[in-house]
Order: sequence, then structure tokens, then C-alpha cells
Amino acid sequence: MAPPLARFTFGERTIAIDVPHLAFATAIAGWCIWFCQDAWRAQRDVENLIMILPASVLAVILYVFVAAGCVRIVRSPEHDAAAPRQPLGPGMAGKIAGTMALLSAYVIAAPLIGFDVVSFVYILTMLWFLGERRIVVLLLGPALFCTIAIYCFDTILATPLPLLFFSGDAS
Repeated sequence: MAPPLARFTFGERTIAIDVPHLAFATAIAGWCIWFCQDAWRAQRDVENLIMILPASVLAVILYVFVAAGCVRIVRSPEHDAAAPRQPLGPGMAGKIAGTMALLSAYVIAAPLIGFDVVSFVYILTMLWFLGERRIVVLLLGPALFCTIAIYCFDTILATPLPLLFFSGDAS
């Protein structure tokens, strides 16, 4: 089913706007702006805004592109015919449920076992589950991610993580 489009006609041109998608994206962008402004008012220190400000700016930039994609100029009615949404392929529901289960297990196990080990196992398992079979990618990808993430949390953010193997705060 095609999304409901609001249509406005100006002479020979018709502008179609995907209102539900635009409203949802506007709500997210508005919340990001409010959150950034609230954090700015609460404390203007770099430690407080080091992640909030860049993420908010990126969210607003993304919003501009999404909003532009929600507005289309239609020249003729047959040109605007939307293709019907195809049903999910066989096995996709299982993949969606599997990824949700893996993410839930990751969130539960990270503070118990350690962020380093659980992150490595989660990424490796997710890559394997979604079809990656190259051993180099399966081992190097999670190892690089874990190393970079732990380094960034430890030095840039000075945030303690529950770690099992790497040095750091075991809080």
C-alpha cells in the first residue's frame, strides 16, 4: 500500500508530500534539537556535549535530506503510480527475530561478562547470522571495532566500561 500523499497543484505541476513520513522525521528532529538545547542549558562543558552536539547536528542534517525526499514534483498522474510494497522474502521474519534476540542478549550480557568480550561475540555472531563466511572478516571486524570502541570510551570520553580482558575500570 502506497503512503498517503498530500497533493498541491500549481499550474501544470503537482507537488506530492509524504505527510506521515515527514511528520515522524520532524518529530525526531525536533526532539534532537530540544535535547541538544536542554543539554547546552544544563551544562556547557565539553564532557557533556562531546556526543550530544555532533549527534544533534548530524540528525538535523539527515532531517533536511529526509524532508527533501518527502516532497516530490509530479508531472502526470501515471508518473506518480507507486509500486506496491513487496512482502518479506522467505526467512526474513526469522532473521529479524534472530537479530532482535541477539541484540537483547548483548544488552543483558555486556554488564555481566564484560563489554569487550560480549561486543566481540555479538558482532561475530551477527555477521555469521547474516551470512558472512570469510574468516578474516569474521575475526578482524569485531576485533577492530572492540579495540577502537574501548580506546574511545577510555580516552576520549573517560567513561568506565565493565571489561574482562582489557585494562580499565571494572565497574
